[in-house]
Amino acid sequence: FPLFWFNMPAILKGWMDRVLVQGFAYDLSKTYDGGLLQDKLSLFSFTTGGSQEMYSKEGIGGDIRYVLWPMQHGIMHFCGVKVLEPHICYAPENVSEEKRRDMLTAWTQRLKTLWKEEPIDCSPEWYFK
Repeated sequence: FPLFWFNMPAILKGWMDRVLVQGFAYDLSKTYDGGLLQDKLSLFSFTTGGSQEMYSKEGIGGDIRYVLWPMQHGIMHFCGVKVLEPHICYAPENVSEEKRRDMLTAWTQRLKTLWKEEPIDCSPEWYFK
């Protein structure tokens, strides 16, 4: 998805609101590592309008991990889902055709080994270190 106003697009958030409901995705007594979807994996793959430097600790947008906290931790991990390292293509419309091809190649290569990846820690330390 395209990162939109530091979040997922409204249509995707609406889908999550309708699908990840209490009793299916979580129970208030069963959240995070004990959530109802603990046998599932998630991977956020998205594009940004800004460069990687803009989404760094020193950048105007702040560390991209801060942006990911509510989506990966607050939604997916809350439901028990294990979260893989995100796949981010920074500002594809502002780079050369060669760089865009490299982004697609990197995505293609990652998909080949995705099932071997270890989930991130998903703790506040991972996001805010």
